[in-house]
Amino acid sequence: MTGRRSISSQFSVYGLRFSVGAVAFSAFCAFLLGNLIPLACEAQHKGTVEFSCKKYPFVHEERNEIVSAHVLDSFFNKLYLQKTKGDQRIHILQIGDSHIQADFLSAQVRTDFQSDFGNAGRGVVVPLRVAGSNEPFNYKITSNVACNSKRCVFVDRPMPIGIGGVTVTSTFDSIAFHIKTFDYPPLNYAFNKITLFYQKDSSFDFHFEDSLGHTLAGIKSSLVDRFPNVSTVQLPALTNDVILKADKTSPDQNNATVFGLNLENDSSGVIFSSVGVNGAEAYQYVRAKFFAEETQVLRPDLIVISLGTNEGQKIPLDKELTRSRFDSLIRQLKSYNPSTPILLTMPPDSYTRKKYYNPSIAAIHELLVQYAKENHIAVWDLYSVTGGEKSCYQWRKYGLMRKDGVHFIRAGYELQGNLFYEAIIKAYNNYVGHRHS
Repeated sequence: MTGRRSISSQFSVYGLRFSVGAVAFSAFCAFLLGNLIPLACEAQHKGTVEFSCKKYPFVHEERNEIVSAHVLDSFFNKLYLQKTKGDQRIHILQIGDSHIQADFLSAQVRTDFQSDFGNAGRGVVVPLRVAGSNEPFNYKITSNVACNSKRCVFVDRPMPIGIGGVTVTSTFDSIAFHIKTFDYPPLNYAFNKITLFYQKDSSFDFHFEDSLGHTLAGIKSSLVDRFPNVSTVQLPALTNDVILKADKTSPDQNNATVFGLNLENDSSGVIFSSVGVNGAEAYQYVRAKFFAEETQVLRPDLIVISLGTNEGQKIPLDKELTRSRFDSLIRQLKSYNPSTPILLTMPPDSYTRKKYYNPSIAAIHELLVQYAKENHIAVWDLYSVTGGEKSCYQWRKYGLMRKDGVHFIRAGYELQGNLFYEAIIKAYNNYVGHRHS
């Protein structure tokens, strides 16, 4: 007579081995499915972000990724800590041309980041309106007197360039700059910490006032800061509206030369600074006297370089010269920010002379992708994501490109900004999924 065979199973949990009968094993499996596995899934997804955006038929979503995303691990780690603990301040600096100066693209990325990871301030603002140029829609800087100005594209003019890529200067000791930020719901851009970038050589002292004329903080040009041509003040309360006034306190003070301001609050989260100059090319930022040096003041956790459109207007493209100029900019930025990862974004396809396909954009795309691969730099390939060669026809077909065949309407830039953020979030979520806490 054969007896009934006992069925048992062996398994391990957290390294401990168990042996149970079939009925008990089934019950234990049910417990796992109902309790421990959901907890494991919750732990795995802790810190991830869900994001998607409107797409057009010409967008290749499968290509929308960050190439060599592992380069950004230190940046992703700070995002993760902010998402899970809420104790990080993360500064992103984007450097570009007219696509960035208008801030439609970068404002969308800023909004996306700060909606998911917190808003630590508006970041760098530049007196573009005072310089006679177009200004982003979310701040306004005016002056009570006319100023001389220079954009970094005019490399041979004597005026120095700092963090903003544009400089304004005046010899009037009565000069005042009125600085206002506008909230961009759901984000509030009130600030209580200001870093002023200005030339201290023979420059006036300054003070900040509120709209009623009450002094909020003072700046002595004679004081030595950790960085040259920089002073930081703390305001007594958050505000969206201050006036920067010059103070002549000694005979040798004869000018006010301002490069820009960085506006922050006391919250943890992301600061997204975008610096763009109409017509800018990589070598012009290299030639800007104080630009790279002053980027270190921001202590950026990520530097995004969004250039190439203006280089690509040259037909045929001088590949070696273009590569050399991008290399010089990247090396210069790294010399001041050695531990900060750099992300290159590829320029979108465009026309030349408003109606002809521009082959130089394809050429600059090829050389920048190859350069990034050889130098272990992360890439977001907008050119390929939206169709590559002759994709400018699609941008125009869907009414997203302006008549000049180079720039885009606001909806076009917002699409680019959302696609960029989506690619970053894909890479970030992948980092979180493989992160060992």
